Amino acid sequence: MVNDFKNITVFCKCGEKLVKYKKRGKGRLRKIHRDRIAEDFSGIFSGYEEDGTELLCTSCQGRIATVRSMQGKFVAKVNQGQLGIIRGGRG
Repeated sequence: MVNDFKNITVFCKCGEKLVKYKKRGKGRLRKIHRDRIAEDFSGIFSGYEEDGTELLCTSCQGRIATVRSMQGKFVAKVNQGQLGIIRGGRG
């Protein structure tokens, strides 16, 4: 369980490369935790500190995620309709 994650690269549906992320578990990407971001290509996943903040694609201005406070941390709840390709492998 130490390396129970896979590194994925997430794209917007417009093709913009957004983030390289260490995803845990199976299934679709639902939340993005800041402490699991390996590389933020777009810069939109750093610096948010307010519940309800919308994170927009730097290219097409589509809503990628909405910031929510969960268990004392801010996480980005992903908008599934705005996600494009997700590529990944074992980490």
